[in-house]
Amino acid sequence: MMPARDILLAMVVIFVWGTNFTAMKLALEELPPLLFVGLRFAILIPLILVFKRPASWLAIIGVGALLNMGQFAFLFSAMRADATAGLASLLLQSQAPLTILLAALVYGERITILQATGIALACAGVAGFAVIGGGNITAWGLTLVLCGALSWACGNLILRRLPGVNMLALFVWASLIPPLPMLGLSAVVEGPNPLATLTSLSSAGWGAVLYVTIASTIIGYSIWGALLSRHPAAQVTPFALGIPVIGIATAAVILGERISGAEALFGVVILCGIGLAVLAPRFIRPR
Repeated sequence: MMPARDILLAMVVIFVWGTNFTAMKLALEELPPLLFVGLRFAILIPLILVFKRPASWLAIIGVGALLNMGQFAFLFSAMRADATAGLASLLLQSQAPLTILLAALVYGERITILQATGIALACAGVAGFAVIGGGNITAWGLTLVLCGALSWACGNLILRRLPGVNMLALFVWASLIPPLPMLGLSAVVEGPNPLATLTSLSSAGWGAVLYVTIASTIIGYSIWGALLSRHPAAQVTPFALGIPVIGIATAAVILGERISGAEALFGVVILCGIGLAVLAPRFIRPR
């Protein structure tokens, strides 16, 4: 079972990553998605002078390609025009059951009945959100977000096998991977002059980029990676299902995206599932 300190850290990640989707949407109003991915990780590159290389190059390349580049290239492309911030924050959490399934298949991790029940309840809440999504996402946007979720899940498996690694240093070094491929692809697909786009970026746009870079990448992923290195995926990943609650609420307040009564209901279902999967075992003594 997770100690109280790690549960609190997981809740911090929920808040940071939930509010992060609104910042992404604001930045994507001024930046094309692939350029945004390259920029957000290029900002982190100078920090490699502060941290020693924390893992093998294979691990760094895997984390950089899957968690840093693959996940956000798909997600940002969907959010640019094909998905709202709230619904993207919801559907990306399909990474949780994907991670648990992959961890069971690849590493043989066991899932208790109580955890499975809680995860199933939380997934039912996620499915309810998806059903009532309506016109907030296109079929292409849904495909892109799910591809991002699969990239996140595969990256989680790498983190799971890196106990004792400095996760902040790992994500800083993994920031070396996305910039060149993303900036090059952006020049080909999104336009030949990314520098002109960057020089015209407003102060609000830069603020959104920096929030995404610092809060999500440095704070969020370093904590998330540390939790996955200390606990089985089945205990950590259910927390991520609370991200849509924060994501949808933040998008409603800042972006004016609508929250219906049904969405609020399914948010409660998700939180109950997280409580059952993660918190309830702390108060149940085995016979």
